[in-house]
Amino acid sequence: MSTPKPAILLIPGAWHQGEAWKPVTNILQEQGYYVEPVTLPSAGGPPSTSVADDAAYIRGNHLESLVAQGREVIIVMHSYGGVPGTESVKGLARKDIAAQGKPGGVIALVYTAAFMIAGGQTLAESLPSDSPSLINQVMDGDATQPNDPRFHFYNDLDDETAAKYVDALVHHAMPSFITPSTYEAYRDVPATYLFCERDEAIRPNFQREMVANAGDNVVRTYTCTSGHSPMLSVPEKVFEVIHDTAILAKS
Repeated sequence: MSTPKPAILLIPGAWHQGEAWKPVTNILQEQGYYVEPVTLPSAGGPPSTSVADDAAYIRGNHLESLVAQGREVIIVMHSYGGVPGTESVKGLARKDIAAQGKPGGVIALVYTAAFMIAGGQTLAESLPSDSPSLINQVMDGDATQPNDPRFHFYNDLDDETAAKYVDALVHHAMPSFITPSTYEAYRDVPATYLFCERDEAIRPNFQREMVANAGDNVVRTYTCTSGHSPMLSVPEKVFEVIHDTAILAKS
C-alpha cells in the first residue's frame, strides 16, 4: 500500500504573504499534495516581529498540528523565509519525533533563493558587503518598505504581472532582519537548494556561498534561470524540485 504524500508548508520571503505561493500551491494540489501556504506575522503584521516570533507562529499555527497528526512535512522557503522556516524545525525533525516512538516530523527542507544562515547569525550579518540594498525606507515602528521591487524581485516577469505582485506587497518588520537564528535544521534534515541565476536580490554567488558554508554534501542543489521569485516565474520548476525532494525523502 502506498504511503501518503508529505504535507507541504510554503514560507514566503519578506514583504510577501502566503498568496505569493499560489502558482506553486495550485500545481501541488493538482498533484495530490496537502499544502499550507504561510503568511508570517512579520509581513504586514506587528512591526516589532522577530525571527523567533515568526518561527513560533509557523510552529504553533501550522507545523505542530501536522506533526501531531503523524504527518511527514516538507518545508519550502523563499528568501527571508529561510530564516524562521529553518528555526521552526527545532525538535520536530523526523529523527526527533522517531526518538519519541511516533511517526511524522519534518523530513526535508527546500530553499528557493532563500537565506540558509549559520546558528547565531542574523540575516543582516550574513549579507556580503556588495549585496543590493533591499530596504527603501523604515516607517514608524520599524515597518520597512522594499527598494525597487520590480527590479529586485520580479525582473523576469512582464510589466503587467510584475505590477500586480508589487501592489500585493506589505510592510515588513525590521527586527526580523536583525535578530539571530539559533538552529541549523539543515544539519538534522535533508536539504535542497534551488539556485536562481537571474536573482537581483540574493545574488547567485551568495546563494552558492551559503550552500558551501553548510559543508560538503550537506545540500542537494538544482538550478533555474529565474529571478528572485521562481514560485511566480517558473512554478513548474519549483514543483519539480519539491516533488523530487519528496520522492527522495520517502525512499
